[in-house]
Amino acid sequence: MDRVIEKQPRPWWQWVLAAVTLAAAVWGIVTLLQDASIRTLRVSADELIISDVSSGTLEDLTPIRGSVQPLNTVFLDAVDGGVVEEILVEEGSYVEIGQPLLQLSNNTLQLQVANNDTQTTEQLNNLKNISNNLETTRLQTERQLIDIRFRIKELERNYAQLTPLLEKNLVSRSEYETVRDELEYQRQVYANTQERQELEEKIRVERLTQIEGQMSKLEENLELAKNTFENLLVRAPVSGQLTSLPIQIGENMNRGERLGQIDSVDQYKIVAQVDEFYVSRVSPGQTARFTLSNRERAAEVTKVYPEITQGSFTIDLEFSGPMPENIRRGQTLQLELTLGQSIETLLIPVGGFIQDTGGNWVFVVNNDGSQAHRRDITSGRRNNRFLEVQSGLEAGNRVITSNYSQFLNYERLDLND
Repeated sequence: MDRVIEKQPRPWWQWVLAAVTLAAAVWGIVTLLQDASIRTLRVSADELIISDVSSGTLEDLTPIRGSVQPLNTVFLDAVDGGVVEEILVEEGSYVEIGQPLLQLSNNTLQLQVANNDTQTTEQLNNLKNISNNLETTRLQTERQLIDIRFRIKELERNYAQLTPLLEKNLVSRSEYETVRDELEYQRQVYANTQERQELEEKIRVERLTQIEGQMSKLEENLELAKNTFENLLVRAPVSGQLTSLPIQIGENMNRGERLGQIDSVDQYKIVAQVDEFYVSRVSPGQTARFTLSNRERAAEVTKVYPEITQGSFTIDLEFSGPMPENIRRGQTLQLELTLGQSIETLLIPVGGFIQDTGGNWVFVVNNDGSQAHRRDITSGRRNNRFLEVQSGLEAGNRVITSNYSQFLNYERLDLND
């Protein structure tokens, strides 16, 4: 007779083992899915530059390259233009102020100056004639007053003589009244002539003042015309070295065209280009250091030009202390421009990654060096050697500092030996 056998329950440890196995399988599947969603690139570690993140002192400097230029440069321009007739000095010569440099000729200008001279002279003569006429009129009026005064004296004397004679009936009343009436008439004429003299004098003074001003301007114009003609002989406006005179005899130079330049020979400055990244941090008064003839020297920023050209702007620097000896125009100098105070901070060596990321993220290598993961960071100041890290990294981290141009679209790098 068959007997029913009861099924024994599974031991508890088998259930635990099954649960652990299932959890491990789920974890493995999730990990595989996560790994598959991360954009990964396999690269050789030998092709990368891996640097350590460390704490240190950041010197707020930036390297710049400048050239020595004269502190003062004066340009020579053709004031009126003309044909180069004679070159009196050679390019590169040292010249003194007022020294003749070259002679131009301009027949049109000569004729124009001659015409202006003639016209101005005629106008001056006309004004002088007007002035002489005014003076003649003044003298004529003065003569009339003298004559009237003399006539009044005569009449007064006759009147005085006739008055007692009339009382004695020794002269006729008609003769007496004729003298009396003429005396009154001459007195009225005298008063009228005096009023006319005052008016003429007022007009004469005003007119002479105007004539004087007009004559002064005409004489200035005449002198200017003569100077214009003299401008055909180009002279050195300052003393210095004639560093440029690119003209030939017989060449026609237009008005305002550049003839050459004179540079100061005892004072120089440094003209340098600075990356536009520092445009808001460079200002007059900052200092720069450089080495010349195995001696460290300093220069000071005197002018910052606001225009940015091809990613850089220009600054002028003047030497601090005595002018270096044996310095030459156009000489190139390597300088370190101080932008601010040194600070203690977290540092990453500068590398090609900055151009690709702008210092906003880096690839951080894990402890065993098998992988590198992208991580966002906050960067600050930088110099030619280090970049300041304000957040996102810790001292001891290792980051890839070489170029990222091939890794921009990836989040993880698998590193091969």
